[in-house]
Amino acid sequence: MRLFIGLELPSALAHALGELRGSLPDVAWYPPESYHLTLHFVGDVTHGHFLEEMHHALSAIRAAPPSLILTVPGLFEPATRQGPDTLWMGCAPDPALVHLQNRIRATMTRLPSPFGRAGSGQSGAARPIRRFVPHISLGQMRHPDPMRRQRWLVTPPPACDAQSIGHFTLFRSLRHGDMPFYELLEHYPLHP
Repeated sequence: MRLFIGLELPSALAHALGELRGSLPDVAWYPPESYHLTLHFVGDVTHGHFLEEMHHALSAIRAAPPSLILTVPGLFEPATRQGPDTLWMGCAPDPALVHLQNRIRATMTRLPSPFGRAGSGQSGAARPIRRFVPHISLGQMRHPDPMRRQRWLVTPPPACDAQSIGHFTLFRSLRHGDMPFYELLEHYPLHP
């Protein structure tokens, strides 16, 4: 199972972001119901006992509910020259959001490896630590070019009030054709 931990978006925020669909040609726009903010990528989990340990560890996290405030658009360029750009909308690094992400990363790092490599010495989330860039992926630009990239980067964010998020979620990532599909496995309530 390919797992990650993230925030589901309130319907008002997903709807506002969904209004951007179609604003650029030749983009494979993700469906609004798939929009989320990733807090931690777990990876492919092969051992059932890890799921139970992870559930108990995540259930113990205490953190204030973060607020999501849309900021500016961005894009991740592909690792290969022929790949698509991933288009996203940024979110302000609300202190509660950053704190929650740090708590989840620290919690996951303390768990044993979920990948079934006995004796690997790696902890559960032992992946290179990348700088946290809070964002919501919206689609992939096929055949990116400088003009379309620039057009995306000057797109104003949708007008939407700050949205408080009352829980974080364990997701399972699946593929449905070319589009991602996410199954919600567990909700973890947030409270200080």
